Amino acid sequence: METRKKMAPEAMSAMIWGIASIAAMATFGFIASFIAFSKRKKALALYEANPSDYNEKTLNLLKTAKTCGTIGLITSIVFTIFWILYIVLIVYLVSEANSYSSYPYSGY
Repeated sequence: METRKKMAPEAMSAMIWGIASIAAMATFGFIASFIAFSKRKKALALYEANPSDYNEKTLNLLKTAKTCGTIGLITSIVFTIFWILYIVLIVYLVSEANSYSSYPYSGY
């Protein structure tokens, strides 16, 4: 009787965190990406220690987790850069507007 092979314990969790990193890229995508990478590393270590105990779907989930985590991390970095540039632009525009307000009102 052949025993049914199981999934590595952290594989599904790593994939879910990878997907969450894409979904929440503007807020906590960094954190979710790092959690996905950490869980993927643990699951891969378990798989490599006893590959005969786990099914091949484990590797597919781990590849998906790596891909989603990478996409989530890159998009988080891009969104963070855009937010920083946006804030710098707003601060610049406000400071420019304040510099023009020092001129006396001409009465028109």
